[in-house]
Formats: sequence, C-alpha cells, structure tokens
Amino acid sequence: MDMLVEAGSYVPPPPEASPPAEAGEAGEPGDAPASSGPAGASTWDGSMPPRPIPRPALTVSSGMPAEAQMKAIAYMAAMGQPRFDDANADADYAASLAAQLKPILMSMDKGAAEEKLRLDRVEVVGSGRRIDLLMADGCDARTPQLVAVGRAGLSFITLLSHGVLVVRCNDAHVQCLQSTRDPSDVLCTTAPRHH
Repeated sequence: MDMLVEAGSYVPPPPEASPPAEAGEAGEPGDAPASSGPAGASTWDGSMPPRPIPRPALTVSSGMPAEAQMKAIAYMAAMGQPRFDDANADADYAASLAAQLKPILMSMDKGAAEEKLRLDRVEVVGSGRRIDLLMADGCDARTPQLVAVGRAGLSFITLLSHGVLVVRCNDAHVQCLQSTRDPSDVLCTTAPRHH
C-alpha cells in the first residue's frame, strides 16, 4: 500500500475511510485530532487540552498571563465537546431541566431583587450540551453542583446520560463551568457576562 507524503513528512494512510465531517464538527482550539466514528456522531477522541492552572486552583483571573487565558478558553471549549461515547443531546430533557432549575437559581441568587428579576434565567446551549445558570450575583465554583445536584436532586450521571456535558453559572463577576463527566473538574474565569 502506498504511503502519503505531506510537506516532507511520512504519513501512513488511515486504516479505513471515514465519512466526511459534517458541518459543525470542526474541533475547537486545543481539541485532539479527530478519529473515525459513526456518521452524525462526534469524532473527538476525548483528549483534554492542558489545564490552564493546576488543581486544586479553580480560577483563571483577568490578571493572569495571556497564555493562561488562552488555555482556559481551549479547556472550557473542550469540556463541552461531545465524545464518541457520549449520549446524544436530549433537547426535550434540557428544556424540562431548565424549567426545573429556574426557581432554584432565583432562590440562590444573592443579588438585589430587581436585578434577579432582570438577569436570572436558565438557558439551554447546544441542544442541551450545556446548561447556563445566569444570575445577578452568587456564582462560584460550587454553584453549578449546588443547583443541579444539591437542590434539584439530580446526579451528574443522570445529566450525562441525557447528553448534558457542562453546567455553567455566570454572574457580574465570574463564570464557572462544572463537568458532568468528571465531578471534580471545575474551572472558573473572571468574566462578567454582558447584560
């Protein structure tokens, strides 16, 4: 079997032909190279880019070097990227979940009443891949877990089985992303949301 040569490097041919990538399957910066998979499914192999800060640190602040900021962007994008073995996104479940979480979010928001009425909402992103908890004040590294698991009585396994990969909170000071694949994987950035 002939070998391909690209830009002077030796590249063996793929073991089997993979279907052409569908629109929207392009990887985010920091994603691992795609592998073959069933049509319509994610072809990402699940490799995470380097964490911008070592654990147990959780927050990348605006005063950190640009390299850490870029790593945070890539890491957060990879947290919500479906892998080949993830359940399909369940838009109906996500919509029901958003309605269930809205009053819980309102009760946990520490902002002024008028700000809560104006800003508090739960949004479904990517057909349910990410659930956004938008609030006036009170987002921290524990908020996504407290809302979804502590108050709503859900488990990360249940969320993951319905295709929810990330629960994110965002207020005027910070955003925090909680992985459902790895409950210990939380990353925050000092990034106030736009009103």
